[in-house]
Amino acid sequence: MISENIIETIIDEEISRGTFPGIVILVREKGELVINIAKGKRELYPDSKDMRQDTVFDLASLTKPLATTITALSVFDKKGISPLQKIGDFISEIPKDTADISLHQLLTHTSGLPPVPEIFKLFSKESDISYTKSLNHLFSITPIVRPGTEVIYSCTGYLLLAQILKKLTDKDLPELFKEYVTGPGSITGLEFNPSILSDNIAVTEYCPWRKRWLKGEVHDENSFCLNGAGGNAGLFGNASGIMELLKLFSNRGVLNGTRILSEDSIKLMSTNQISGLSPKRAYGFLTQEKDSFAGSLFSSKAFGHTGFTGTSVWIDPDRKLEIVILTNRVHLGRDTNSEKIKSFRKRIHSAIVSRNYTPY
Repeated sequence: MISENIIETIIDEEISRGTFPGIVILVREKGELVINIAKGKRELYPDSKDMRQDTVFDLASLTKPLATTITALSVFDKKGISPLQKIGDFISEIPKDTADISLHQLLTHTSGLPPVPEIFKLFSKESDISYTKSLNHLFSITPIVRPGTEVIYSCTGYLLLAQILKKLTDKDLPELFKEYVTGPGSITGLEFNPSILSDNIAVTEYCPWRKRWLKGEVHDENSFCLNGAGGNAGLFGNASGIMELLKLFSNRGVLNGTRILSEDSIKLMSTNQISGLSPKRAYGFLTQEKDSFAGSLFSSKAFGHTGFTGTSVWIDPDRKLEIVILTNRVHLGRDTNSEKIKSFRKRIHSAIVSRNYTPY
């Protein structure tokens, strides 16, 4: 069992600095859970409530790899769809420049599409939201650079991926995620649009547009305009549910005895797929580089992702190490601690790795 003393010291310091109000950390090494920490508060406002190990978080952009990409590749595997096919093969309503973007480019953030589609700015208040108007705006967006030439981290691309899945199956992402992933994989603790009546959900921030504290409602405004399941954000979950899902990668696409993804799809999600461009990206995930969000101590085979609300997942196959870190750092204001959470991620991951390992 890795000593938790140094990890808890770092956490206490970061809570005091206002990096986040609370945190849950799970670390699995060689198949064994070696760190399990819950500290601080799951909310400070409007009430003060302690963090729990099973607290549910808005996972923000962890939705991209953990829900949208896994679901998409499972659907593509079963329907014989190549990642080289174009968006226009599935969505007829989009402009030609967008229609020529490939699924591969969407999945690796090389589509050239803008980072965010600003859907919510179409509506002055929540009661004005129109799903049809939101979708029409999404379908009108064109690339800002030539597809395949740059890495531009794009929520827009993942919003389109969810719509491609709907065109293919006539089902929304939450239903598909349950049908293709969590259902057959016997995974609990991960879902879209959880009941806001549940007490054990970490509160994100006060939303001036929606005029309330957000709990159990997706923090991302654009996903909110698309029924809370846009493809870029919307997945909620606890640390144990995520850790169970991560077995998909160590088991080469199998969860609890059921094949969810092909081994080829697992490779696409866990290794760099954009030679010559930076930052290196697999399908859904980032792959390890010296200046990665997780610091420099992971092996070159590591991959992971972060979420805007203060969440992250990092996997190092060489070290047989999986780390889930969940915070609701935006509870203290999305702009007040954005640099603090970046430095914390490098600090905590390096501390976890350096407990038992010599750096590469």
